[in-house]
Amino acid sequence: MTRILLLVATFSGLLAGPAAAEKETYKVTLGHRSLGMLQFEGQGSNAKLLLSLDNTPFGLDDGTFEAVTQAKGHEVDYLGTSRGSETRDIAIVRDADTVTAVKITPRSEMTEMTDAEKVPAGVISPTEFFAKLANSETCPSPMAMYDGRRVVQMATTAKKQNGNTVICDISYRVVLGPGYVWPFYFQSFDVHAAYDARKLATFSMSGGGFTVRLTRQ
Repeated sequence: MTRILLLVATFSGLLAGPAAAEKETYKVTLGHRSLGMLQFEGQGSNAKLLLSLDNTPFGLDDGTFEAVTQAKGHEVDYLGTSRGSETRDIAIVRDADTVTAVKITPRSEMTEMTDAEKVPAGVISPTEFFAKLANSETCPSPMAMYDGRRVVQMATTAKKQNGNTVICDISYRVVLGPGYVWPFYFQSFDVHAAYDARKLATFSMSGGGFTVRLTRQ
């Protein structure tokens, strides 16, 4: 399931903590093919997303990916679980902006970056990354995401205004750890986001000749 899941990264119930943002649902497509749905709610370091895929080509990547980030004072806990053609659990603990612990099951999914001491300060989790995108009203500020296996840097490289719609070109680069999708190990993707009336309307990632798109419902 990782080949598509990692393209949306990207990627439920209300979490304890600050008042949550409204629940959002996105349709997931590959070209003209509907793959499933992504549900997201929360804000900041208290957020949850659930990706459900039930129509991938030949059913090879069907399954679910659920990710939860929750803040407890200075501590921020992240848990990501994949269930389907493969099973993977990733747990990350952060003290403020410093990763203090990381665990991946099974161990065969670990990489050289599954080591808290090697992770630079200032990274955020995949759910915090999506929260910044979903809760923003315009193109996101630069950020670095750590998923337990690699560190990715993202930054807006271009911004266009078309009436009430803002279109963002975003640089998405793996800077530490392996690339995505064995055996290709892609190090970068073309990423685009569109905000309509100050709300995230679409988000797409392209790589290896494929484009996965999220469209707000």
